[in-house]
Amino acid sequence: MCDFKSYIELEDGTIAHLTDVELRDKTIRERLKGCQDNDLIGHGAIRKAFNITRGRDVEIKDFWNIEQFPKEIQVTLRNFDKYYSRVWSECFTGEDLRYIIYYAPEAWKNKAWEQLLKQEPSNEDLRYIIYYAPEAYNNKASEQLLKQKPSNDDLCCIIYYAPEAYKNKASEQLLKQEPSNDDLCCIVNNAPEAYKNKPWEQLLKQEPSNDDLRCIIKYAPEAYKNKASKLLSNLER
Repeated sequence: MCDFKSYIELEDGTIAHLTDVELRDKTIRERLKGCQDNDLIGHGAIRKAFNITRGRDVEIKDFWNIEQFPKEIQVTLRNFDKYYSRVWSECFTGEDLRYIIYYAPEAWKNKAWEQLLKQEPSNEDLRYIIYYAPEAYNNKASEQLLKQKPSNDDLCCIIYYAPEAYKNKASEQLLKQEPSNDDLCCIVNNAPEAYKNKPWEQLLKQEPSNDDLRCIIKYAPEAYKNKASKLLSNLER
């Protein structure tokens, strides 16, 4: 795994790193054959590009904190689109962009979200944003995930972590996708009140296990705790 921004400090105090300028150079592109995605922004690619074997590898993932970098890199980061537009569009993976959405200042979050959409985010990318990103991006990721043939696990993620409007949509969709007992427990425990009764009735049809009922007793609202407790008592007699 290679992170932006990587560079190498050489013994004479100079810095080796890659920008769009180097990636457009024919000689360097030839040297970097076989490197792809974020390999192109890592230390291995820097060494190949400049044919160097020594020096200290440095990697600072929060590249928006520009003052951490040597002055020559600061210049390029302050003119990001001039020096890194190709790097941005070709080398940043979904995981890289997710990290920016979690932790960067707002302008960078938005830029990363727009780029992620261009790259057709995986369902995993969107789930991680729902788990960890601020609410505005949780909303965007929830909406996008509902469009991408979400699995039952994807829908449960929305029910657990998304705002209520998306919980509703995910609950409705999950009921149509042959939910397992675990899926139904997820809805009963975490969906808005209006969406709990149908999955509860479906769970009863699918013969809940004792563990299913204990799950409801532990996490569901009081009305469903009581129903599950009575049923469990009858089963354990």
